[in-house]
Amino acid sequence: MNDPTFRITPVDSLTLRLGGELDMSTVQILRDALQAIPAFNPSVEERAGVLQGPLFGIHVSSLLFAYASFALAGVVGITYVLLFKEIKAKHLGFFYARLPSLEVLDRMNQGAIVIGWIFLTVGIIVGGVWAAQARGGYSAVDPRVQAMSLEDPKIFVAIVCWLVYSFELFAARRIGWGGRRAAYLSAVGFLIVLFNFVPISYFFSKSHNF
Repeated sequence: MNDPTFRITPVDSLTLRLGGELDMSTVQILRDALQAIPAFNPSVEERAGVLQGPLFGIHVSSLLFAYASFALAGVVGITYVLLFKEIKAKHLGFFYARLPSLEVLDRMNQGAIVIGWIFLTVGIIVGGVWAAQARGGYSAVDPRVQAMSLEDPKIFVAIVCWLVYSFELFAARRIGWGGRRAAYLSAVGFLIVLFNFVPISYFFSKSHNF
């Protein structure tokens, strides 16, 4: 059966071989990002009391890994849509010759979403425990700690992100929403992540402006 929609090309095997190198580069980027955070940088002698303790480090690192996974899923989702449109138009050109098959892209998208969802779930749960401990300790007077609730835009949007990716995982496994629909959801989810990570964090959140 010669179906151009699902095929294994030399690019597929190349993608798998590059996986290890891409993982190493991702780890390096995340390591550099963690060094920029006071809780992970031993050279910072003084920092807010609310940033001390292992829970803060787990919370931040989990969310960084989640965002990295969602970024990968968003890029894979966009490339899936581009390749799908090229195949549907029966014009097998630039994307068909350079991208893995739709089947491989779909598996990559689902894998990245699963990993991101796990880290996001851990980050949210640990963040809730960390916030509860901070309210009961000497950091309770910190206005940032007092603002840690669902009324804070960053926390609220993080929950929305979790719901979007939870629905994507549920839809893929229960109602067969794979392929193009999953690709669109991944792209939309990552747009929400970007919105939460940049403008909301810097301009609207009162609890995460450390």
